Amino acid sequence: MIRFDSTILCATLGVALLACGSNSSSSGGKDILDVFPRGGEVAGWSIDPNSAKTKDVVAKTGTDQAATEALIDGASADFFKSPFTPVVFGVQNYLNTTLASAPDDGTGVRVKLYVLEMPTAAQASSLYASLMSASLYAPYSEAGLIGEARWTDPSSPVVGDHSRVVDAGDTWWINFYKGVYYGEVWLTPSYGPKSTDYAQHDATLRAAAFEFATAVAKKM
Repeated sequence: MIRFDSTILCATLGVALLACGSNSSSSGGKDILDVFPRGGEVAGWSIDPNSAKTKDVVAKTGTDQAATEALIDGASADFFKSPFTPVVFGVQNYLNTTLASAPDDGTGVRVKLYVLEMPTAAQASSLYASLMSASLYAPYSEAGLIGEARWTDPSSPVVGDHSRVVDAGDTWWINFYKGVYYGEVWLTPSYGPKSTDYAQHDATLRAAAFEFATAVAKKM
């Protein structure tokens, strides 16, 4: 099983200046922040108040690999590997305490959302395809080595222009792209005092992950 810890943000002042402000860009025809749901915009989901660096903003953003490395727990190089040149990378953390399958201690279920704006739609779709060979993604390919977990191409619902999903044991992980945007939704349990109560491989949480991802894709 893979557990994705809280986002590491703005380790130094130099990174903070680059990664922590909002970034507007023109290739998507909108500010990337417009793609991120506000608290309450997706039913049941609020901005996670336990994510100290993102709780008071729409999203944290970076415009190069160094800034992105400060936003996520590694693997930023996969998004910037030639020939890919993201315009901006954004991340936000969300919390839902209303799902029936959430831990019963009130700590809820979390979503980490990545959105990348690429310079062209062709780069967005190519990045989506290329990541299947990246070290974090490849173990869930047809030749993968992690149990029986495999990427599948859902016939319904389809998120954006194309999407895939894997049940990574304690994480429903969805990748998708639409137009110039590439996105990832990671839905995980909280790891509170009663996290052992969490039902793994839960179909209700799979549906919640797709509902969230679909809402994001509609904003792209």
